[in-house]
Amino acid sequence: MPIQTEGIVLKNENIKSNYYILEIECPPIAREIRPGQFIMLKVSDDRYPLLRRPFSLYRRFSIPGKRDRIFSIIYKVVGKGTKEMTEFQKGQKIDIIGPLGNGFTPPPLPPPGNIILVGGGVGIVTLYPLTEILKDYSIYVFIGGKTEDDILCLDDFKKKSSKIYISTEDGSLGFKGTVLKLFSNIIEAKKIKNCLYIYTCGPSNMLKEFSKRLKNEDIPCQASFESRMACGFGACWGCVIKTKNSLSPYQRVCKDGPVFNLNYILWDDL
Repeated sequence: MPIQTEGIVLKNENIKSNYYILEIECPPIAREIRPGQFIMLKVSDDRYPLLRRPFSLYRRFSIPGKRDRIFSIIYKVVGKGTKEMTEFQKGQKIDIIGPLGNGFTPPPLPPPGNIILVGGGVGIVTLYPLTEILKDYSIYVFIGGKTEDDILCLDDFKKKSSKIYISTEDGSLGFKGTVLKLFSNIIEAKKIKNCLYIYTCGPSNMLKEFSKRLKNEDIPCQASFESRMACGFGACWGCVIKTKNSLSPYQRVCKDGPVFNLNYILWDDL
């Protein structure tokens, strides 16, 4: 059940380019938040920016004497709201609503088998917590970005994954091209066998193309959708997508998602 509460900033550091990591001590949310869920963070006490900003869970962890009290997010500075966040100071209290949304679920099949994670840009951050609940599987990770500066969480994934594939659109790191093209190359070369499940997160245009690519593959896929959100709990209907649900085709990313079966989406309506 989501709550509105206060957290205390433990760390707010620039990790590369315009990306920052924010660690927050907030036991009520840290104990409950799950992979794929998110928080709505108040970024300023001023009237502008007025709306909260949504951020997915990156890590939930403990330090000596503080078990299940801390979680972290990674954010990219893209506007005034996230620019304000860079001024958060250690010890500062911040207003949070969470945990929100429906997160990822483990595959219905038990091991053995392989799991594939495909993240575009900051979307890879949303997928990292899955490495904890999928630790009995072999995990293959595809990380894509426009440039080397957009490749996130690489060192963390190296500790959790069987194999990592990297793509950048400008060729500054790894394969030159999109992460979807890299994924297609690896699958067509049959370098990953016995794949049970795919999890993905990224921009809508990436997910749309990924959905087309998977039509010929008999592999279930859960996708976390990125969307602009005004409230975070479904009241404003500002983040609606159309699905194949005949009883309720219009689904809210914040309330009914953000995680959906990728084959569940009607793309012509996005």
